[in-house]
Amino acid sequence: MARRGGRAGRGDDDSTLDRIERALDRWPAGMHDLGDPGADVPHGWPVTLLELYMTWDGMRLFGEAIELRPSAEVERRDDRWVIGQAWGDDLAIDDRGRVWRDEDSVWVQDGTSIERWLAGAIDAEAMLYGGDGEFADDVFDAAGELVPAIAVAQVRAQIKRDGRAPGPRLRLARLLRRTAGDDPGHAARIDEARDLLERLVADDPAQPWAWLELARISEERDELAGALDELEAAGDAAAGLDDEAFFWAHAARVAAALGDEPRRAAATARARAGRARVVEDYVAGARDNLEAGELAAAGALIALARALAPRDLAAIELGHRIASISAAAAEAAEAEAAELADGDDDDGDDDDGDDDDADDDGADDDRDADAGADALDDDDPSVN
Repeated sequence: MARRGGRAGRGDDDSTLDRIERALDRWPAGMHDLGDPGADVPHGWPVTLLELYMTWDGMRLFGEAIELRPSAEVERRDDRWVIGQAWGDDLAIDDRGRVWRDEDSVWVQDGTSIERWLAGAIDAEAMLYGGDGEFADDVFDAAGELVPAIAVAQVRAQIKRDGRAPGPRLRLARLLRRTAGDDPGHAARIDEARDLLERLVADDPAQPWAWLELARISEERDELAGALDELEAAGDAAAGLDDEAFFWAHAARVAAALGDEPRRAAATARARAGRARVVEDYVAGARDNLEAGELAAAGALIALARALAPRDLAAIELGHRIASISAAAAEAAEAEAAELADGDDDDGDDDDGDDDDADDDGADDDRDADAGADALDDDDPSVN
């Protein structure tokens, strides 16, 4: 592919592609690689995709952050054409011209058209660079991670160009919730996230991950009745999908916390219908996580297993074990913190002399509830 000049012969209309070309032209040579107009673009593609490929038969933008393959390399996969990659994720377009992005093996609708998606993606990626084509100052932290404020601004840029696409709206809601922290604007950011999600599911109720995010917010605010309604809606929206049991398992967990046995039993039945060995899989996954030293992930999975099968002996035994290890780890962390605060290296006894019994079922249930709530921060803690 080679960089080329204007879109000759396209008339005087200022189209989205014209604006995209102007946006790309301001960058130094080498930042982008645009293909020549496509001569043999396949018939049957959506009109917007045909228009794009008749202008540029493939492109690489901002190094290889965004890459659209030449038309000869576009492949049909299920009901979509896979046309390239964006930020390491496969990018596809369906028969209606909608853009899809494969995020952790889940196809998310990231754009309503390729032109709108591309305009937003360019605006978002441009935020990382200065006019000289080098990374701008203060966009990455000391660990090399993107600064949260920049991540939020990038998604807002995508939404500005394509406000109806579900993917960026869901991504913004997640970022707002997860980066809210304890700053003075915490409540406002959470309120904005909830408003985004409520409008998203109003537009399209078949959005299980958006319902899940709403449940996360409700549970964080101790609104368990609302969280249960939202998790049941997530389960309904996920009907027939690989992750269906995951949503119903969380619904069972919250129903158990509310003491609503009929709804817990109903959620359990739906989870088992979606994945017959869901309890056994979660117990096995929790055991694997524990052996790998991933205590939080182990606790999250066992909380789901125990919500689905409160009398399952394997889940109960492993839950006791995880609770005991968690308690010991918490005590060690507290002792270390106190030692650092006091500047005292004395290994004396606990001040209260208590020896907490980690095998107490009530304590275990509390820890299971906390672990299950934490699991809502994992998109899918299921095991294969």
